[in-house]
Amino acid sequence: MTTTDQLSTAQTPPDGPTRSGGRPGFAEAVWRVVSQQYLVVALVALCIAVGLARPAFWGTGNLSNLLFQASFVGLAAVGMTLLIAGGLLDLSVGGIIAVSSIAVATVLPHTTIGGAIGLALLIGAALGLVNGLLVTYVKIAPFIATLGTLYLFLGLAFIWTSGSVVPITSSNYRALTTGTVGWVPVPFLVFAVTAVVGYLLLKRTYFGRTVRAFGSNERAAVLAGLPVNRAKVVVFVVAGVCFALAAVFMAGRLASAEGNMAMGFEMDVIAAVVVGGTALRGGRGTMLGTVVGALLFAVLANALNLLGVASYWQYVLTGTVLVAAIAIGARRASATEVRGAG
Repeated sequence: MTTTDQLSTAQTPPDGPTRSGGRPGFAEAVWRVVSQQYLVVALVALCIAVGLARPAFWGTGNLSNLLFQASFVGLAAVGMTLLIAGGLLDLSVGGIIAVSSIAVATVLPHTTIGGAIGLALLIGAALGLVNGLLVTYVKIAPFIATLGTLYLFLGLAFIWTSGSVVPITSSNYRALTTGTVGWVPVPFLVFAVTAVVGYLLLKRTYFGRTVRAFGSNERAAVLAGLPVNRAKVVVFVVAGVCFALAAVFMAGRLASAEGNMAMGFEMDVIAAVVVGGTALRGGRGTMLGTVVGALLFAVLANALNLLGVASYWQYVLTGTVLVAAIAIGARRASATEVRGAG
């Protein structure tokens, strides 16, 4: 290679051509945005494609219903994001939602709406505390511990109701939990606020830094003197509150509560979090990605319904999107990710 060739090679940036003065060109800038926010691009592209195929997609009634569905998954996913960023997992989501919802339905005739919601959140925190203690101090792996408590909580829910459905007769409660501001559902607004709070907790607090640190390398976090055990318990409690908050709105939407109302719901929640870019191995979490992940699955399900796709094909397509999104994210992150820095 000649000296001229060497100079030419050294002066050419590895990411592609740039404008004079070293500033990136428009095409390169666009590509960087697309590669970094590929999930947002996919969501926008999906919305446009479905809107062109079925203009009814853009109807305010349909969009409102779509946001309702995203809210339930999203509220629980905020708590799950905190857990997974810490290298933890909670499979007892369905059990916590069932017990919290039944508590609301049971006490509503005898107390105020605020009292019923407060009780549900308190129960969610208490059940999350049980999970946190089992994982942190009894030293049971999160997968096993929360799988066990899933069945425990579901059993409590069925015993409480004797296997029957508990109706919610309060019209005020239903109006609050299913109301809209314009065409935007109240649950979605609560989801947005919860996601912002979750972001601040994860990225702007000592607690969040501790969670990401032990999610990346627990031994190093302990040696650094971080309060790992306390943070583990607290993150399970916070997640339990998020699950209970989802239960409050799910119960209002269904106007009832029962033991099997959220069976399998934990898989939807984990899928939204992982597709959004939170690393299952811990150390990195993104609340924006979780919001986009919840919206992406809601739009996909809504689109398949509008297009008249049979339900069994919906499972296939949803699973394909999940695997593809995770594969793309893993490929992008493998070369550049510094664990614990996200």
